[in-house]
Amino acid sequence: MKNTLIVTCLIFLAGCTPIKVLAPPVDELFIAEANLTEEETNQHRQGREIYLNFCTECHRARQVDNITSAKWKKHVPKMLKKAELYPEEIIPLKAYLKTAGRINQQLIEKRAE
Repeated sequence: MKNTLIVTCLIFLAGCTPIKVLAPPVDELFIAEANLTEEETNQHRQGREIYLNFCTECHRARQVDNITSAKWKKHVPKMLKKAELYPEEIIPLKAYLKTAGRINQQLIEKRAE
């Protein structure tokens, strides 16, 4: 019984991770860390919205830097079919995931300061 309670609490706490940690917003800090142009900024903002609106429709958001590039390459194509995304939505989604995954830990640290 005690173990069940502990596991339940851990699952609950894992679900409480702020969305800005799981999928960082494309704000001024993100733009500076990634050194994005205005066009790239718009593309990344669109990619984040796609991630939050489509990818989380079937499952909870995953922390973008906890999934390796190899795993993204393996799983994203499968998920794109399931999410029924248009081809023009794939490029911003992939751009956001690649960039956000690479810089998320720096963003978390800088936001904590």
